[in-house]
Amino acid sequence: MKFFTLILLSGILAVPAFSEQVHQSASGDAAYTGSGKAALDVDQVEVKTVENKKVARITPGMSQWGFVTYWMGIPTPSGESIIRLKIWNSGEPAATYAVYFSSKGGQEGLGKITIPENSKANSFVNIDFPVNSEREWSGIVLKKADKQELPGPWIESVQVILP
Repeated sequence: MKFFTLILLSGILAVPAFSEQVHQSASGDAAYTGSGKAALDVDQVEVKTVENKKVARITPGMSQWGFVTYWMGIPTPSGESIIRLKIWNSGEPAATYAVYFSSKGGQEGLGKITIPENSKANSFVNIDFPVNSEREWSGIVLKKADKQELPGPWIESVQVILP
């Protein structure tokens, strides 16, 4: 009996190690231009509704290395965190965008937005970008990483997750 109690207690104590906390979140249409204007107001972002949720994407006119930012109001503490993009996989071709986080020390690249091959078209998928920063940070930057005249992927939300 003591053995089973010990196993049960160790399982209960291990649960918090796997929990996540949403530090902050922004909707996909909350992107800003490099000059600080709302990207939606200057037609750099377009919006539609799918499954009763608003999604947004960067329009096809973005030049290579052009970008939008998501400024998170609460700085993310140094250390480990995750940037999570909730993407609507429309099944349509999309331009390649790279994800960066930004701090007073500059920007650091985290990788490209890639829809997992096993995800179904016309469904939502979460794409995580692990961050390990020596400084607190508060900006998320999406930069167009190719020359194709395609729109970006449909984004429902951008979240910062603390482990």
